[in-house]
Amino acid sequence: MSDTAGRLTDVASEVDAWAFALGKELDERGENLHNGSPADSDSRFAYERMGAAGIIGLGWPRDLGGREMDPVDVVKIEERLGYHWLPLCGYLLSVKTIGNTIMKFGTPDLIARFIPDATAGRIMFCQGFSEPEAGSDLASLRTRAVKQGDQWVVNGHKIWTSSAEIADWMYLAVRTDPALPRHKGLSVMLLDMHAPGVHVDVHHTLGGGTFGEVLLSDVDVSADNILGEVNGGWTVLMGSLDFERVTSEKVGVALWVLDQLDEVAERTHRRSLLALRGELEACRRLGHEATRLIANGDRVSRVSSMCKLSVSLAMQKAAALIVEILGPQALVERGPAVRAAGRLAAFHRSSVSMTLAGGSCDIQRKVIAQQGLGLPR
Repeated sequence: MSDTAGRLTDVASEVDAWAFALGKELDERGENLHNGSPADSDSRFAYERMGAAGIIGLGWPRDLGGREMDPVDVVKIEERLGYHWLPLCGYLLSVKTIGNTIMKFGTPDLIARFIPDATAGRIMFCQGFSEPEAGSDLASLRTRAVKQGDQWVVNGHKIWTSSAEIADWMYLAVRTDPALPRHKGLSVMLLDMHAPGVHVDVHHTLGGGTFGEVLLSDVDVSADNILGEVNGGWTVLMGSLDFERVTSEKVGVALWVLDQLDEVAERTHRRSLLALRGELEACRRLGHEATRLIANGDRVSRVSSMCKLSVSLAMQKAAALIVEILGPQALVERGPAVRAAGRLAAFHRSSVSMTLAGGSCDIQRKVIAQQGLGLPR
């Protein structure tokens, strides 16, 4: 066994033991029991525990609190975290998506200000992308930032903002020059969620988690908090989406579902279960390839979209198998007939959103067609 492989095995064993213990503690606290997927659920308590255990920022430099692990090994660990059904929304945003984007596009000052605290689990991010009239078409966003001295003054309205009610900072997409073409006048900034003018309304989701609706009224943001270039935000946004669409944690969730179904499945269902395991192995390898491309600085959008699309479709198939194998019991979340603490039923309930969050399947197909196959718009 190579040193790298041995190190991964050691960390994976450490994570498995830690995650199992934390899962029991969360159950005792009444957290996370009826969330349909770890990506739907959130817990500041769990996120802080992850930081204290040294599980945040595994691939980041040691002087920033990380362990300098190979990026592919990190996504393998994230698959394990998903398998253990931990509430991961805050981690997936703060670390996998936004933290990695700050590491890629941030100035040394921004990295020094935010990454060590994120690694320690002391600060959490939310992502301010979608708006009432700008969902999949992100370039149509209207939230506006106007420069006044050393500050930007932000006004706008964001929706579908996971973790907004417990986050410290928002990774915010804004329009800084409405005179430029749609993709050219956007910027990304880091906004303090405790600043005057920030208001969050919380809405509950079918999947069992929540999302925030965020109103921004004359919120001051320091010019030092711009990530990337002013009016160059589209490149930063696309970079963060590449990180987000490597959904290895969902591979872990789906494998957990199949393990539960294996215990009760009839012989006639074995072929379907094995076929889906094969699809999940393909999803896993796509995630690894996308991660390698990102680490090498190569173009990755087509592969990350293939990863996101394949995982979304596999999750839908897993939800269908729950009903096929369990029948009416697939919908029972509480009571003496419940299976797997109700999580199979919760998974099925949340499966509606799995092909939408992080970009719909149609959006992923469009990216694959245009950037992967060279088809016209």
